[in-house]
Amino acid sequence: MHVRFSSLVLLTACAVAQAPETAPTKPALAQPEAMTTITQKELLAHATFLASDELAGRLTGSPGQVAAAAYIAAHFERLGLEPLGDEVDGKRGWLQHYGINRTYVTEATKLTFGTVTLKDGFAVLGGRPIDTTILGALRFCGQGRTRGANADVPEDESLEGKIAVVVIKGPKGKIDKQMSVEQKFGMSFQTFGSLGKTSKALAKKGAAAVLFVQLEDQNGLSDVLNYLAVAPGKDTLAANFAGADAGMGGLSQMLGGDGGTSSLVMSVPASAQLLKALDVDPTKLAAFLAGDGDRPESKRDVAATLTLGIVHDDKARASNVVAVLRGSDPDLTKEALVYSAHMDHVGRRIDGEVFNGADDNASGSAGLLAIASAFAKSGVKPKRSVIFLSVSGEELGLWGSAYFASNPTWDASHLIANINTDMIGRNGPESGPTEVTVTPSHHHAMFSTIVQDAARFAEQLGATFTSGDKYYTRSDHYNFAKKGIPVVFFCNGEHEDYHQVSDHADKLDGAKMEKIARLAFWTGWSVANGAERPRKLGQRESWL
Repeated sequence: MHVRFSSLVLLTACAVAQAPETAPTKPALAQPEAMTTITQKELLAHATFLASDELAGRLTGSPGQVAAAAYIAAHFERLGLEPLGDEVDGKRGWLQHYGINRTYVTEATKLTFGTVTLKDGFAVLGGRPIDTTILGALRFCGQGRTRGANADVPEDESLEGKIAVVVIKGPKGKIDKQMSVEQKFGMSFQTFGSLGKTSKALAKKGAAAVLFVQLEDQNGLSDVLNYLAVAPGKDTLAANFAGADAGMGGLSQMLGGDGGTSSLVMSVPASAQLLKALDVDPTKLAAFLAGDGDRPESKRDVAATLTLGIVHDDKARASNVVAVLRGSDPDLTKEALVYSAHMDHVGRRIDGEVFNGADDNASGSAGLLAIASAFAKSGVKPKRSVIFLSVSGEELGLWGSAYFASNPTWDASHLIANINTDMIGRNGPESGPTEVTVTPSHHHAMFSTIVQDAARFAEQLGATFTSGDKYYTRSDHYNFAKKGIPVVFFCNGEHEDYHQVSDHADKLDGAKMEKIARLAFWTGWSVANGAERPRKLGQRESWL
């Protein structure tokens, strides 16, 4: 699910409440036979592969995301579905491409000091294109202060020919280990500001580069760097097509700025190696940061070489996977329901840990694949066509679904509904084993017959709905809703592992995934075979 930093990324729902319409006749509640073919076994198999370290967090445009797309396309092909991606030389492929701006660290980039050479374990601030090699002696500069009685670098000292090493002072007080990514972002934002100021101050003293080190990472700075800095194997991305939300890519570009000199933030393990080479005692350094001791002494003759290459590519592309099962009714086959789920996640942290994104959104992607299997293998084909859309770029600003919604590979006037699955594999504060978090709820102006029918089906499956309206703008259904298409979004809400490296496949609840995937199938089956298109109802007193 797309992270929403409300103070920085403004997403506004476009729905306007209208007078409620008369509810249609209740649908028959006989469960579709094909629904029972959706099993925990298939769901967990798909999710486990997509959330494996092999795919390295599925960052949009990365080899891992490309591998996920290939896996999904191969599944659709095995099912005998029809490709509905880009048309090349009169032939449809499985992939629909859209443009992105990609800024990446070249393979030549490395940091050498003493006998150690690091090719990863750091993030580069700013992200401006550069190709340089910097040689100099390491100079431990404490907290990097250059003025006042507590200056770490005396006012009369020049840092010409030096590579400054600065320790990041963590926040005061005890930090909750279960902070949300939004809370971490808020705490780290001020740290980013201070890093930029420190880098500029040391550049004025002549420093050729600045290496920021961490003793520990209580407030999740390494997690937040994943969004706001470029690192080896972790590109900085921005959308490159008309109407796209700049999202996190735009935010990282905005924060990049000009730090005055090349600045790197080292991971905790890499920081330990650097401090060891400088012979800086971690215990004394911790005491110094706490105000209980003097700045520790360090070696001043450690030579270092920083080879830094950053390249900007404005012709890069990312991809969606699109397939269709054409309807059996000659009159209704032109109308299509769209199932969607995002395959991407947020990549790899600078310390090498992978954001596996098992719940977000290997679980919803597994639901999409299992639902496709059930439709394709059903002995009775739906009357309307069913499109299966696996999108990328969701975590960065809902890019893939935005591109499809504005550039559909199906007649836009005949896209009649969207069912979106994102984070369907966990229980947590917002939903228990039998609860499903759903938007638009009956309190929402975009409440429609598709949600109302889903609530009836949920009753039959022993499930109840909780409102997920705070997520209305935060996943891929939103781009369909903005086009006036009735939508329903099934999820389980956020939990302690949301956007953390601890979101592993072994924590998924197969039974819950099965329940929600079957519910989503039944809902779509009803739409695909209904006498009428889904339609808006407006705000209601209840789900039913």
